[in-house]
Amino acid sequence: MFPILLCIIIPILMDFTDPPFITNEIYDVIFFIAFPIICGASFIYLNILVFNKYRRCSKYREHLKYSFSDTKTKLSLIFAYPLIPLLIYASLYFLFSAPIKLWAYYTQGDYWYKEYILTDVQKCGSDYEDSCTRLYFKDPKTNETHDFRWYEDKSTIMNNKNDYVYIFGEASLFGYIVRDLER
Repeated sequence: MFPILLCIIIPILMDFTDPPFITNEIYDVIFFIAFPIICGASFIYLNILVFNKYRRCSKYREHLKYSFSDTKTKLSLIFAYPLIPLLIYASLYFLFSAPIKLWAYYTQGDYWYKEYILTDVQKCGSDYEDSCTRLYFKDPKTNETHDFRWYEDKSTIMNNKNDYVYIFGEASLFGYIVRDLER
């Protein structure tokens, strides 16, 4: 019951809060190195389980032969089979990404600030309100780019493209929550 409740509550909370979040190295290692390895390993493990069951059980073997006798089923399997690891990764990403950002947003962390270059300012999609802008920043020391949605000072921030901006916020274990921008 608890996982079903989480699947309902987390998207609602993310929609109301939408925290401006800048990832750090721990977040990047977990989501872009560890999760793809876990997805690949689980995909291989699931294939081994299916293959072993196919070799051992004659009923299962006949069921699979009957199921894949249709041409449409074979084609859909050929195109869908490589997408299974991506589906596993997307499930893990959406299951863990939102709670990490909400945890960082609602817990008090250490004070943090850093200077970035505001490289681009764009309007958010039609799903967001008019005061929303998507900000793209570049770290002048490491040349890493970050982006997040920002809901304040839309009129003044649109004119500060390619300017240095101080970002103030709170540091958490997996990244930084942005609380204010100063030009």
